[in-house]
Amino acid sequence: MTTTVDLAALPKGVYSDGTYLWRAKSGATSTFEDSVAARELFIDLHADEFWNPWRMEEQAAELERAQRIMREWERAEPGFRRKTKRQLEAEMARWDREFERKRAKREQQRQDNLKRYEPEREQARLAMLEHQCALAYGTEELAKMRSGEAFPAMDPKRRAHRVAELKAAVAGHQSAIEQLAPVVDDPENVVDANGYLPRDRRHSTLFRYRERRIAEVRQTRDELPKLQAQIKTTEDRQERSKLKVRHDIMKWRLDKLLAVPRLEAEDMCADCPTPANKHGYVTPPSDGPCPAWPAWNARMKEVRAMLARMAEANRARHAIPAPPKPEPLAVMPSGLPIAQVVQRLQELQQQYPDAEVRRGRANRWELWPASGKS
Repeated sequence: MTTTVDLAALPKGVYSDGTYLWRAKSGATSTFEDSVAARELFIDLHADEFWNPWRMEEQAAELERAQRIMREWERAEPGFRRKTKRQLEAEMARWDREFERKRAKREQQRQDNLKRYEPEREQARLAMLEHQCALAYGTEELAKMRSGEAFPAMDPKRRAHRVAELKAAVAGHQSAIEQLAPVVDDPENVVDANGYLPRDRRHSTLFRYRERRIAEVRQTRDELPKLQAQIKTTEDRQERSKLKVRHDIMKWRLDKLLAVPRLEAEDMCADCPTPANKHGYVTPPSDGPCPAWPAWNARMKEVRAMLARMAEANRARHAIPAPPKPEPLAVMPSGLPIAQVVQRLQELQQQYPDAEVRRGRANRWELWPASGKS
């Protein structure tokens, strides 16, 4: 809590940051302004560690300097005393008890929720969310198609036909929503098969999205310098062009991830690790429909089944053994003495009287069945 301090009444060497009073320890070399900046950096880096942990690594030297400055200053309120070890342990114990109390309360709520779980209502909620997303997209597309903003050079007859299609689609989504709304009632009060409400699941999807984002950022930041070095050393123009395209895509993806602001649980989809505002039927800018939505889930199952059938057919095709490659009846290397060549040919003539001699690789003589014979 910020308190008003009469700066003129402060003792010499005592400073206020608007909340606390501070004084330099004996031997300090930093100014009060240095200490304020150091605390601000320390707080900022630790507050941002949850979302952008790489900043702690990138600014490690600055953080170390800030901590060194912070150790040069101490609180200066009259009668201020740091908490003792026993007091800190007692406070942590209270935190543990409060956490356990909240955990037990959440578990009891989950068990109570399980008693009112309805599979049909859960699916109705997901279907309604899907229709709402499709309705928003269809309504926007319909308005652009009517105004001519979308595809301005389109033939009027084709435009009229497309407008009619979009009107029918929009009406269909509106009708579906109207039918689902009484079944769903409040979407935020629909229990899933594990007894959780959407607000409960959003905490989980936030952490999953955070971990995925951090892992992808770290991997991309590691790979980009290697890719840049590979581009510089690659002489083949076509290969270098491919590497540059890959580099640009990775850099675009990295910039996009880094630009994501700190999200909270309420910003997330409750059914998958994706920000709620990133769900849509056009990618980009959206990341696509939620995989839990019934129609989209069914479509993805069909695609996966089709890919599985193609993979199985491909495996079966490769499982058929290829016919054996023809081999010569005998091979006579070059560079042999003439007597040895004559002797060897006589032996082969007796063994393969109808064979013919052909020139093989590396100037070798190869004995093959006569043409027309196997």
